[in-house]
Amino acid sequence: CKRYDELSYLQGLLVQAIPARVIYRDPGSFSSSFWINAGDDANKILKKPVIQKNSPVIVGRSIVGAIDYVGKSQSRVRLITDVALKPSVRAVRGHPQN
Repeated sequence: CKRYDELSYLQGLLVQAIPARVIYRDPGSFSSSFWINAGDDANKILKKPVIQKNSPVIVGRSIVGAIDYVGKSQSRVRLITDVALKPSVRAVRGHPQN
C-alpha cells in the first residue's frame, strides 16, 4: 500500500507524522488553503504536539504547506502556493547530503 510505504519512510527519518485526509477545500481560495481531519485530539492521543501551528504538511516526499490553524478535530493547511506563506527552505543540489 502506498500510504504504508510513505509512513515507513517517515518513520525511518524519525519524523513524527499523522496521516490525514482533506475534508474541505474552498473553490474561491483553491491555491491558498484546505482543511484536514486531524487536530488537537490527535496530539492528545499521541501525548505529544505533532500537529501544531507551522508544522510542515508532507505528501509523499514533498512539502505542500504548513499548518496555519489547529482545531479540536481539524486543522487548516496553508499551501506553499499561497503568496502569504513565506517558507524557509534549503536547496540541495547534486548528491544528497547528510
